[in-house]
Amino acid sequence: MAAIRGSQLGLRVALVEPYSRFGGTCLHWGCVPTKALVESAGLYGRALKGKEFGVLCDGVRLDLALARVRKDRLIKKLSAGVEFLLKKNRVETFRGTGRLGAPGVVEVRGEEVREIRARNIIIATGSVNKNIPGMEPDGRHILTHKEILELDRVPESLLIVGAGAIGIEFASIFSRFGSRVTVVEMLPRILPLEDPEISGELRKILAKRGIRFLTGARLEKLEVREERVHAGIVDPEGKLEEIEAEKGLMAVGRAPVTGDLGLEQAGVKTARGFIPVDGDMRTNVDGIYAIGDVVPTAALAHLASREGMAAMDSIAGGRATPINYDLVPSCTFCEPEVASVGLTEEEAVRRGFEVVAARFPFAGVSKATILGENAGFVKVVGEKEHGRILGVHMIGPHVTELISEGTAVIGLEGRAADLSALIHPHPTLSEGLMEAAHALYAGAAIHI
Repeated sequence: MAAIRGSQLGLRVALVEPYSRFGGTCLHWGCVPTKALVESAGLYGRALKGKEFGVLCDGVRLDLALARVRKDRLIKKLSAGVEFLLKKNRVETFRGTGRLGAPGVVEVRGEEVREIRARNIIIATGSVNKNIPGMEPDGRHILTHKEILELDRVPESLLIVGAGAIGIEFASIFSRFGSRVTVVEMLPRILPLEDPEISGELRKILAKRGIRFLTGARLEKLEVREERVHAGIVDPEGKLEEIEAEKGLMAVGRAPVTGDLGLEQAGVKTARGFIPVDGDMRTNVDGIYAIGDVVPTAALAHLASREGMAAMDSIAGGRATPINYDLVPSCTFCEPEVASVGLTEEEAVRRGFEVVAARFPFAGVSKATILGENAGFVKVVGEKEHGRILGVHMIGPHVTELISEGTAVIGLEGRAADLSALIHPHPTLSEGLMEAAHALYAGAAIHI
């Protein structure tokens, strides 16, 4: 994204890529392949309850190997699209790993070592799976997000360590596929960065589907014995429980890739492995910028893209449009979906706002009932005196699409009165947001 933006701004741009195909983690091992499996899981789930809709699907079964074939086909197609865009925008590409050399020089190590000289350099090396020392994945029994995407067969049981977005998405997918899933999380609740009401509701819904959650729990040991994964889990009361599963997934977070980049020799400061930057994505060294997972902001692909464009705008014009990090939407593609933007009630109070909040259940939205997916709700957080909307938090069908309306309303400093007055088409899921705004503005929603 940054390379294409730079070329569009009239800059001569070179891109160093270590992998054989373009697109990085998001396209090959993150956003795209996981959402491909989410679609397979969703279609499988709908087929199983087809009779409810008058569609008889006898003998429905899941073939994970075929789902993987589709996933790989999508990745190949989208990666080819990225390569086409780079060529179209005259971005010169180099295969290999890049390292900062002398000032204004990037050393590229591939089949041969060569140097690229540039007035400005953007570091966008991303992140890798974070591991627990002594419990590292072996790639066969204890997996990372990469290996689990390559499975051809659904494991009968799956232990997931970590209940952030990655862990919860895979829990939802493989539970729908038929695995017996257990999720271990050291913090008190799942999706700990989301609104507490949202994460609590999601836990109840997923628990009803058979997913077992152990929160506030510590992983004491994790090992492979006789082709099975064995874990020792200590609960909040200090009681040790032994859990056995066919496969394990480590999903405890991401670590920035900042080692062996020549940062220290170039004078680029780091903090806890991350590269601090200013509002224009500049590091402490003139001409060196950093974006994405290597900087201490949310590790989200859409934010990394925006940071890349900000860096290029700064390089080309001297000043980028400031990024409002409160307006970065967060999405978890589980079933039901979770999405949020803006402030939670707790954060709004910490910032000194007098806060009001309102909720509207998807059970009161006609389209959700038509879809047969009416679990969840929309929650709107507002500022009491003027009714300005500060945050939107959702759990329910297709909320990862709906959240952009929340982003727009907050970004435009809209009030609950403004949102409730906007006419939303019927029947659509977006009416849930309108109803929540009614509840916040007028004190009561219409359809409840």
